[in-house]
Amino acid sequence: MSKTYEYVFNGYNAYVTVPENPNGKWIWKAEYRTAFNKAELALIEQGYTHVYYEVRFQYGCPKVQRLMHNFHLDVIERFNLQKKCILIGMSVGGLYSFNYTLAYPEYVEKVYLDAPALDVYDVYSRFTGEDVQYYDKMLGCYGLTRETVKDFKDFPIYNLKEFFDHNIPVLLVAGDADPVCRPEKNYQVMLRYCEENNIPITVHIKPGCGHHPHGLEDITPILNFVNA
Repeated sequence: MSKTYEYVFNGYNAYVTVPENPNGKWIWKAEYRTAFNKAELALIEQGYTHVYYEVRFQYGCPKVQRLMHNFHLDVIERFNLQKKCILIGMSVGGLYSFNYTLAYPEYVEKVYLDAPALDVYDVYSRFTGEDVQYYDKMLGCYGLTRETVKDFKDFPIYNLKEFFDHNIPVLLVAGDADPVCRPEKNYQVMLRYCEENNIPITVHIKPGCGHHPHGLEDITPILNFVNA
């Protein structure tokens, strides 16, 4: 039976689920610890340690990348894990995972992006009502205003070349009717870049699916990607 350890590291909650027979490999879910986790539970059963570091509402900014890396160094020593992690980035977690891979590619084995927020301006600038607070929080994390963000060129969508130059395997899962991370502004731009540059990427597009649910009903492709 797996066991979950909960503790505080550098002021933020950490959750590490260690399987009954750990294999030293680990999956790091960047956001939404227990959401849409069917594949993750199966991977824990296979021996993967599951890690979550609750640095929420920091939107993959440089500060949070450093926080994540310090945690990374600690968790591999504390739990005797391999140096490289397998990142799982759902929605805004995709932003965290993308930027962490850019900053520390030598510490990332694979990346599973699920309906990722890549054009961050397009995603957050369209928020309305109470959700506008998340747009303002994102701007604050990057030191931007509603005017300067329009010319900001350091979100994932502008860094595809650097990201894929590291030759880290990527799995993309997304719905083609996503109203939040709109395909034409987000994952389709990534896929077009890969196609134009002959870059291999594993892709599963869900016809008629919106932003939710994340993951796949049949988790076999996710397990195959992680285990390959």
